[in-house]
Amino acid sequence: MHYQPPLREELRRLRDELKYTNGQMADLFGVATGRQFHKYLSEEDKREMGFHVLMYGMLQLALLGGPVSSVEQLYALARSLGARIDLDTAGPSSQD
Repeated sequence: MHYQPPLREELRRLRDELKYTNGQMADLFGVATGRQFHKYLSEEDKREMGFHVLMYGMLQLALLGGPVSSVEQLYALARSLGARIDLDTAGPSSQD
C-alpha cells in the first residue's frame, strides 16, 4: 500500500465546512487534543496524519451522513481531501 496524507488546505476546508473547532476535529479524528489536530493544519508545526487516524476520521464523517456501505466509501472521502491511497502498491522492501 502507498499512502500520502490529506492536504492541509483540504483539512482546513473540511473544518470550516463543518464549522468545527480544532477540539471538535480532534474528537472526529480520534486524536487527544485540538492542539494535536492543529499540527495537521499548521505550516510551522507540521505533523502528517497517519493512515489509521485518517480512516477513523473518515468513518466518523461518513457515519454523520448515515450508514456506511463499504470501505470504498471511506477511501473516496479520504481521496476527496487529497489523500493518496494505492492499495495495489507494495510498501518499501527491506531487501535492497
